[in-house]
Amino acid sequence: MTEPAPLTAAERNRLWRWQRRMLFFYGVAIALLTLAGALMLLFGELAWVRRAALVLLLVLIAAATFVQFRERCPRCGRRLGSQGRLFLPAQCPGCGVEFARQN
Repeated sequence: MTEPAPLTAAERNRLWRWQRRMLFFYGVAIALLTLAGALMLLFGELAWVRRAALVLLLVLIAAATFVQFRERCPRCGRRLGSQGRLFLPAQCPGCGVEFARQN
């Protein structure tokens, strides 16, 4: 198998920007879910609070799926979010191109 061409600086920057956005999104999502949980403890008997918390949960699940699975390897096109972690792997599991951050 031939070694894939290294990524350009713009391609690497796009991948690392995607990782930062993903981490930011998950941080905000956890904070919103914590807030929803606290509201459920305090006002759980109100039907609109339960419905709003459920809608928030469903929206966050859909948004998390979109954010995690939207980025692809610039060389082989494999979805990078499929490895199930929030961090970029050292290289693409499909073609082996390295995702090293430039110093």
